[in-house]
Parts: sequence; structure tokens; C-alpha cells
Amino acid sequence: MNRLIRVTLYAGLIFLSSIAWIVLGLSGLLDGVEQEALRWRYLVRGEIEGDNRLVYVDLDADAISYMGDRPWDRGEFGKTLDALLGPGAARTVSLDIILSKFGAGGLLDVDRARKGDFFMGQVVERYQERVVLAVAYTGVSSSISGDTADLPLIRDGIYNPETNPFPESPTFPIIDFEVGRLGIANVDEELSRGSIPLFVPAFVEFSSPRYSYQIVDGLKRYYLGALGEEISSTVIGESISVKTDDGFVNVELPLNTEHSIFSLGLETFLAAHSLGHDAVRISEDNISIELENGDVTRVPLVESQSIEVNWFEGWDLSRDNSRVSMREVLERADALSQAAQANDAAAKAVQLEWFSQFQDKVIFIGPVDPLLKDIAPTPFNRAPVPRVALHANLYRTIESGAFIQRLSSPLKAACVVVLTLLVALLALGSASARLGSILVLISYIALTFLAFSHANWVLPLITPVGSALLAALSVVLVKIGSEEWQRRRIKNLFGAYVSPSLVNEMVESERDPELGGAEAEVTALFSDVEGFSALSEELKPNELVALMNEYLGAMTETFQAEQGTLDKYIGDAIVTMFGMPYPVEDHAVRACRSAIAMQERHAALRERWAEEGRWPEKVIGMRTRIGINTGVAVIGNMGSEMRFNYTMMGDSVNLAARCESGAKSYGVYTMITASTLEAALREGAELRHRRLDRIVVKGRTQPVEIYELWDRSVDSDAVRMCREQYEPALEFYFQGDWESALAGFEASLEHEPSKAFAPTTPSEVLASRCREFIANGSPENWDGVYRMTKK
Repeated sequence: MNRLIRVTLYAGLIFLSSIAWIVLGLSGLLDGVEQEALRWRYLVRGEIEGDNRLVYVDLDADAISYMGDRPWDRGEFGKTLDALLGPGAARTVSLDIILSKFGAGGLLDVDRARKGDFFMGQVVERYQERVVLAVAYTGVSSSISGDTADLPLIRDGIYNPETNPFPESPTFPIIDFEVGRLGIANVDEELSRGSIPLFVPAFVEFSSPRYSYQIVDGLKRYYLGALGEEISSTVIGESISVKTDDGFVNVELPLNTEHSIFSLGLETFLAAHSLGHDAVRISEDNISIELENGDVTRVPLVESQSIEVNWFEGWDLSRDNSRVSMREVLERADALSQAAQANDAAAKAVQLEWFSQFQDKVIFIGPVDPLLKDIAPTPFNRAPVPRVALHANLYRTIESGAFIQRLSSPLKAACVVVLTLLVALLALGSASARLGSILVLISYIALTFLAFSHANWVLPLITPVGSALLAALSVVLVKIGSEEWQRRRIKNLFGAYVSPSLVNEMVESERDPELGGAEAEVTALFSDVEGFSALSEELKPNELVALMNEYLGAMTETFQAEQGTLDKYIGDAIVTMFGMPYPVEDHAVRACRSAIAMQERHAALRERWAEEGRWPEKVIGMRTRIGINTGVAVIGNMGSEMRFNYTMMGDSVNLAARCESGAKSYGVYTMITASTLEAALREGAELRHRRLDRIVVKGRTQPVEIYELWDRSVDSDAVRMCREQYEPALEFYFQGDWESALAGFEASLEHEPSKAFAPTTPSEVLASRCREFIANGSPENWDGVYRMTKK
């Protein structure tokens, strides 16, 4: 793959990844993940300590038990408001409960309900600038106008002040025309895009008779029950006249009104600052609120109508969050009233002291009992909690000016493109550059958290990070594929000439081979075919080549399965190393397992060759001798500057070669040294073996103990009985007790597993030595070591 094609492919992958993730982000498919990512940012930022001006009064299970089952007497709410705003001297109270008109029913005491509504209206009128009552778009059809109370949204194209439906709302006598602040308790579900409420509609405007109709409907319902006679309403010009025949009721209201209802939290802010709607200006991008001191608070709008709430805190009932049960307020109010009636100054002082905690506070009254179902999760609470916290957090958002800020769509797309391009290009570079790409990605993620925690900015997270990861992964995979193609090409070109392991090392290291070596502990294995010269005389050259290719191929597969590395072929001989160039701790175990597997594989080949019937007896009886030793050797490229080979050399390697040739002298087929056996046993290997002798091979001065290793093709009973006789005899032999040793070797000779096909056996070899020593005398200074004179 040439450079131009690769660059084009890289650019295409980066471009496609950016476009795909931008489209995913715009489509809304990632909204749930983005909201979860926003929740992570809230959790990392943590909750901000509660405003000591903010108090919750909970409509909890205790309060419900105190007031009784629904429908509740609105007089209890009036009493609560009166206590909080009167003795409590609260700055503002917001009631997050929809006190809409009551319906008929068997459980309803109509007279009590009417009186409760009237008292509630008196309280609202008395504190009309300091009380905010909740309204909501519930989707219920209005009996007044026939409208369906669905939230009118500008973005849906159904928003029109002249036709906007009026929400479910309190009416007369709880509110009257121009008496009573109303606040929308709805959530903008579409923008919130999940279970956590994040956006609320900031306002709904009216330029219609709907507000007046709401008051008129309340007037008619109230006085119909109170007076027992029909009340007529008549539209006269630009007014609505409501009166009874006797003139007891005679009310005239404007027909069309310019009227706005703001979100409950926003209306609470206006009430807390003693501001009317004339202090508010609505534009396409924000709501401007002129404060009494002349300062202007600008509340940013999303989709021209909604506000994003900055959650300062969740709903942790385990901590003191200025929370009081509504029942306690009612009980304290009753106690205060009784103390006043009894002229008990001390008891009155106690209750007034308790109510002093509400002085100049902003209070939110809302249902907290889960049975009331006005609950939802928050960024800090996965389990649903009272939704009144949403409106309190909106109030705190506006009060502190800590508005959530988001990038425009073009800037979001720019973030995706820039991050994707930067991370992908770094991923194509060197190892340090790839590390840099990871650091860039981590830094951007950290930036999104820091920007939110310290500046309330919500930078895009999932879309740019997802795009960057996809692009980086794609280009890296293409790069790896290209490099792998190049590697395979090099391996195919050179693998037939040099060791595949050396080719792999050369390709992976990305450097040219050079002369030199390093010391390392390895296990060397030498194998040779017994009687190969005589065998080659009986076969034609092409037959010999076919036989050796099959044999060498089978042996090579066997030791490569144990991560052995081919050093070289020398005719029928194989030189193998274990432990380099792939460093493994258990190289001795692998070499022993490889030798056993090679013998077993050769046994299977002999059986198949016998079945084929096309080979002479010498081929069918062909056997492999193996020698193994473990020790330190020099490993590296040996030779000349023009031609060299990756190989091993050293005394430990020579000893492995001597074990292979020495195995012939003992008539065994796998001979290993003590260093190999001990290393293998330390690694937990289970090997069938016996100690053969203690020798000094030709060319060395240090003695070495040698062992025979048996594979599973050798009869187990013969192995056991041979060891039972041979090993005690060997101990007599080391001690110089030639007669006892001879008797033992002669006894073990009958059980030698290879006596049927081997030219000699260890028992026969050592028995012969014992006879010689008995006849000619023991060697001088006998130390149990036999010094060999032949290779």
C-alpha cells in the first residue's frame, strides 16, 4: 500500500468518523448517554452547600396523617402559609401543590372545602406578593374553554398567546383577578431527554380571555354553592360581567388580558425580590430581570422558552438541609393560637422562637411522600426523590447567576472535528505520539469536568470522544494492517532462507540485524537419526528427500508447539534452543516435553510407515537420539559481516551435543543433564526418568550427572522394574562395590525397556565396566566419575 493511498484512507476515516458522530449527536440517539455524562460531571463537582435562605416544608406522611385523606382541606394550607408568612416572617413561600377546583365526591365535605378555599384566598390576598402557587399543564381538557391543557412550546409551532391553553390552576376564591402569583410546575420533558428533570419551561404568555374565564368559573362555582342560586356571566364589549339577580354579586372583569405565567422557580425569585412582571423582559435568547438596585439578571433561554436548571444539591435526607414537616408547622401554629387566646406569654414566646427560623427565608412547600408520585431522580440521586427540589434548584440557579452554558451546534461540531483530527494523527505516530494521543483525550475529558465544575460550561463529551476513539482505532487498524502486510511480505521473502524467529525479531524491532550476542540461560536440544548413513545408502535421493522432509517437518512442528526455536538443520540432525529469542522461565520443562513429544511423534511415524509398506526395514526401525542441557550460552548473530546466523554457542551447548552423541554409548534415546532435570522439576514437571551415570565428557573437566528420559511409548512396567534394580546398583557402582553393582546391573538388564532394538543398554554398559574393574582393578582415586574418551 503506497503512501498516497494510506494518507487518503486515513483522511477518509477521520472525516467519516467525525460526520457519523456529529449526525448521531444531532439525531438525539446519544441523548441518554450525554445525560449520563452530565450526571458524572455533577457527581465529580459535588453538591454545593445549601443556601441558608432556603427552607423546605414537607408534605410528608406525618402531615398527610394529620390532615387526613384526600381531598385535603385547603384551609390547612392557608393556615401553613399564614403561620410561615405571619409569625415566621418568611420572605416568600412557594406551594408546589396544584390547588385546582375540587370535584364532587362522597368523601368531600363541600361546605368545609368551600370554607377552606375562602380562608386560603384570604391568606393569599393578605400576602399576595409573597405567595407563589403552582399551576401545571396536565393534558386534561378544560371545562371552561374546551382546551386540552398541553404545554404550548414555541419549538413545536403551536405557541400562540391568543390560543395558548390555560393550565390547571387555582381559581376564585383562592386567587382573584390580579391577586395571586402563579408558577408553572412543569418539566420540559423533551429537552430533559431522560428521567432526570434538567429543563423547565420558563414562561407561557396569554393574550386572550382565558385568565378571566378561569376567575369567572371560580366565582360561579363558589357563589353557586354559597348562595344556592344561578350566577350569570355576560360578555359586554371588552368586559365580562358576573352577577346575581339580586345584585349581591356584581363583578366586572376585563375580557382579554395580557398575562404571563413564569416557571415556579423564576416566579419565586421575582417574589423574593418583590418584583412584578413589569420588571421582566422576554427576548429570543434570554429573560432580563431588572432588580430594585438597577442591576439586571439575564436568564439564558434554551429553544427560546426553557431554562436549564443547575442542580446545586440533590435530596439527601440524612443531612440537615433546613427541612421541616408541614405537620409540625400546623401543630406549632395551633399551639401559638392557643397560647395567644390563653394570654400565655411564655408559651407564645416558645412558639414564636420556633417560627423565627423562617424569618426572611424562601420556603418551598411540596409533597415528599412517594405515594403522591411527585418524584423524579436528580443528578445526585438515582432513586426518585421529591420534585420540589427541581424548583428550589432553579430558584438558586437564578439567585446565584450560575447558569448552565452550552456551545452552539457549529462549535460542538468544531470540537468533534478538532479532537478527532488531533487524536487520530497522534495515534498514527511513534509510541510517544500515541501516548500523546491518549493524554490529549484524557486532557479533553478532564477539561469537560473542570469547565463544568468551575464555570458551569457543558462541553460536548460523548460525541467528540466517541468520534476521536473511533477515528484513532480505525486509522491504527489500517496502519497495523498495512504494517502486517509488509511483515508478511518480508517473512515470505526471507522465511525460506533464515530462521522464522529471526525474521520475526527483525520485523518487530524495525532494525537491521548485526553481529554480536548476549549471554542468557537457555536449554539446548540436539537430535540425530540413528544409523542415518546406512539408511541413506538404501534409498534413492528423491526418496531420502521425501522421507527427511516428512520427518523434519513433524519434529519441527513438535518443538515449535513448545516455543522452541530452530537453530539449524544439519542433514538429519536438528539443533533447537528453548528460552530465546522468546524469553520463558520454564524453558527446561518445554525442552523435556518437546523431547518426549518428538519420540512419540516418531513412534507414530514408524507405525504409519509400516502400514504404508513402501519403506525398507531400516526406515521402519529408524529412531531418534536426543541430548538436552540447560545452562548459560551466548545467543546472537554469529558469522561474518556478509553472512551470519542467529545461533547459540558455549560450553552448555557443547554439553547438549555430547549428550546426544553420548546417548549412543549407553543405548538410550533421550539423555538429559542434571541441570535440565532439576530446572524442570522445580517448575513442577512430571517426568519418567532414571539416573544413568556420572561422567566427564571428552573435552571437559567438570563431571556431570546424566539421566535417561522416557516417553509414553515405553512400557511402564518395564520402566518400573528396571529402575528398581538399576538405581540401587548404580549407588553400589558409585561407591566402588563392583560385585554388588554387577549383580544389580545383571538383574536390571532383563528389564531394560529398549533391549529389543537398541545396540546396547545402560545396564549392559555399566555391568561391562564392573567386570573390567573386577578383573583389572579399580580406577585410581575412584570418585564415581567415569571419564569418556570418545564423543
